[in-house]
Amino acid sequence: MQKSNQVSEFTLFPVPTEMLEEVELDLSRTVQYSVSRGRLVIEPIYDEEEPVRCCPHTCCCEGCRG
Repeated sequence: MQKSNQVSEFTLFPVPTEMLEEVELDLSRTVQYSVSRGRLVIEPIYDEEEPVRCCPHTCCCEGCRG
């Protein structure tokens, strides 16, 4: 068996399910990745019809209240 010299464009990185639940990140939805100040940011991409909340918590700040 020969080793491949190709570099994978993706890396599997385990994230504890508890953390995903804490920030209410549903991975069955489309998510986007970015880097900011040396940190990996994972966030959902919202549909135009769906209201975007300013944070993952329900009604905890002015931006979330409707």
